[in-house]
Amino acid sequence: MPDPVAIGIDIGGTKLVAATIAADGRVLDRQRRETPAHDTGLLLDTLRTSIRQLAGERGDLPVGIGIAGLVSPDGVIRYGPNIGVRDVAIARELADTTAGPIAVVNDASAATLGEQRVGAARGHCDVVMITLGTGVGGGVVVDGHLLLGANGFAAETGHIIVKEGGRRCPCGNRGCIEAYASGTSIGRIAAERAPDHPGETVLRGLDAPTGKDVSQAALGGDPLAQTVLTEAGTWLGVAAASLVNLLDPEVVLIGGGAALATSRWVVPAASEALQQRMIGAEWRKAPAIELAALGDDAGMVGAALLAADRAQRGAGENEGSLA
Repeated sequence: MPDPVAIGIDIGGTKLVAATIAADGRVLDRQRRETPAHDTGLLLDTLRTSIRQLAGERGDLPVGIGIAGLVSPDGVIRYGPNIGVRDVAIARELADTTAGPIAVVNDASAATLGEQRVGAARGHCDVVMITLGTGVGGGVVVDGHLLLGANGFAAETGHIIVKEGGRRCPCGNRGCIEAYASGTSIGRIAAERAPDHPGETVLRGLDAPTGKDVSQAALGGDPLAQTVLTEAGTWLGVAAASLVNLLDPEVVLIGGGAALATSRWVVPAASEALQQRMIGAEWRKAPAIELAALGDDAGMVGAALLAADRAQRGAGENEGSLA
């Protein structure tokens, strides 16, 4: 078994998964705990316990932590939408757990780095990823480096506005891609259309269908569900076109918990919309839209490899806008 190069931690709204990670991205030793989502002190204690147990006698393993929300370059979680933490300096609070660097980063950005290093985008230096789940997130790798931005808040791909004045997004804006392609929005759109749908649909009998309900109905041949997913894919392609026009990536990945179940409808529709809206489409080839490969481990693996990078550079706590 290879030696670990870092500890990776993925903090979700309900579960916290931590593991030692090898240089090739292999998960070596895994732990899973419930996330104390609304108790900052208990969350920090849980993280300390996980790190110390996984590190064992190694007191210098780098630690990478991925969490949904806005994370500043110095490892402060400014805002977590699904976890009750605000302005928590996680990197500083955990500094006593290891002599190595602690990297804290948005979970979707971490997942993008994981996919670029050891997943579906391995071998590519310029990558865009859009993650589909309860919300929509994503990340960007430019010339092999994870793009974090001046304040650490870069690559909020879910909040690209695809329709000015469109559907209300949980962020408060209107017309964000999250309002059209997240699991929550897919379920809500299906519920709105089910009563007036002219044909049979199993979704009409559900009070509040979820994105998972819509995916399962589509797989069962439900025409309304298939239409809703195809339209979500089209909106994703509109967002992807803006990203491609801006960044010119080699590949666009679709990841997250809802990606695989919806891919039969989402990926072809997104590819077609991208091709139609990409500038200079007659003279260039559109980047492929492909499914991510690492599943739920992507963020944990990416965060660990980010921390390992910083250890190799001799970095301290989170530094810089590129990692």
